[in-house]
Amino acid sequence: MSIEQAVHCRVIGQGENLVLLHGWGVNSVVWEPVVEQLSQHFRLYLVDLPGFGESKGLSEYTLQTIIEAILEVLPERATWCGWSLGGLVATYASYIYPEKVTKLIQVCSSVKFVSEASWPGVESSVFDNFKLGLQANRDKTLGRFIGIQAMGCASARKDVSTLKKLLAETEQADTKALLAGLDLLNESDLREEFAQIVVPCLSLFGQFDSLLPLQTSINMHQLLPDAEQKVFKNSAHAPFISETDKFNQSVINFILD
Repeated sequence: MSIEQAVHCRVIGQGENLVLLHGWGVNSVVWEPVVEQLSQHFRLYLVDLPGFGESKGLSEYTLQTIIEAILEVLPERATWCGWSLGGLVATYASYIYPEKVTKLIQVCSSVKFVSEASWPGVESSVFDNFKLGLQANRDKTLGRFIGIQAMGCASARKDVSTLKKLLAETEQADTKALLAGLDLLNESDLREEFAQIVVPCLSLFGQFDSLLPLQTSINMHQLLPDAEQKVFKNSAHAPFISETDKFNQSVINFILD
């Protein structure tokens, strides 16, 4: 393994392989609320994406280079579950490596995060503003982004507190990785690839998600009608924090059924 591909991955539990990929600005510790229960059913691979947490950065960030790096520490076959940015990575991996990704779980993740006339999403300026914020006041910007994860749901204050406590003792992400991650969220369009995915897919959404309009679920269903979907009625962008037990049950049922 090259130095560039030194990806940190914690493995815990027994059973079928389940890879968990975190979102932007955080690291694998965000999955801690689900680890105890899911590790009773699965062998979990808790990955820090390149440049996040304890993983080394990459010289170039694309969905392809990220996937190649994390494959170094993953089993030959596994279910890939990705949250937000991690969902983009998992979706693309499902498309290019269907022999490695046995099932795909997208958690509050779109195949195109930026809106256009025929596609719901956020304005491109949202990600541009986060890039400017990172360069002006990194800590404040990351804190603001964590706040957005739960904004709108009843448990918002508790959820933000949980995320901040989990992240408090961990390594901060590399600035280059943060900027590249925002570019991936801003520029990626996997609609054509998603429509061709052949592995079983479960797409999970939050009723109050401010980064992912609920209309996205309808548009994604039109692209891949065979995919299963679930909307968490009391969640925003992080249902594994807001509705942990229901989230776990959805994952267990999808993989083991």
